[in-house]
Amino acid sequence: MDENLGRYMKISDIPEKSKKTSFINAFGTFLDHFYHHEGIRTLLIQDEPGKNGLSDNEYCLLAATAHKLANDYNLPVPQWVMSKNFIMPYDYYAFNTRNKEFQDALRATTPIEFSMKNLFMGSNVLSRA
Repeated sequence: MDENLGRYMKISDIPEKSKKTSFINAFGTFLDHFYHHEGIRTLLIQDEPGKNGLSDNEYCLLAATAHKLANDYNLPVPQWVMSKNFIMPYDYYAFNTRNKEFQDALRATTPIEFSMKNLFMGSNVLSRA
């Protein structure tokens, strides 16, 4: 299985792929591969990504994503997701909103794996709908 892993987008591939497309496209491709390839899920989240030009919120989002996916799918949580490097120094809200009511809604619905990193993205942060 490992010899064929290169054809799948790992979470650690996202920063480099983001240079060729966009973060959103690379992130979406990773999620598609994760959701559709049950047998390699642990391998797709195990390696720590480099920052490689990502914004702070994008970089922290990768750790929160790996943490949430591991919890949701009963996989080992990669140790790297617990690093202080993946905690935003300030609260970051989806769409960079400044609307207090929307911020409150995001705070109320964001999964713990994201909020513990000061990312408030709402309950559908990992949705591909």
